[in-house]
Amino acid sequence: MTGQAGDGSGSPSGARLAEEARRLAESLVGQAESVREQVVRRHPDVAAHLAAAGAELASAYRAFVGDRERRWAARPAAKERIRLDDEE
Repeated sequence: MTGQAGDGSGSPSGARLAEEARRLAESLVGQAESVREQVVRRHPDVAAHLAAAGAELASAYRAFVGDRERRWAARPAAKERIRLDDEE
């Protein structure tokens, strides 16, 4: 495959596609920031409510993941006997 060194795309068309994807992502982030700023400016109570709801969701997710990690870590490991060459 031919591509520019270090672009990770594998081909010139892959590099163009990656550049277009980067531009699209930057545009979407800019639009989202604009909407967020308008909501905060026009409806600060709604923005505060959404921020609190987001914090609650993040907290619930952390609790869920932490519980799953503790349960996973508490499980005994499966034991497997590995036969060595000199054993019968």
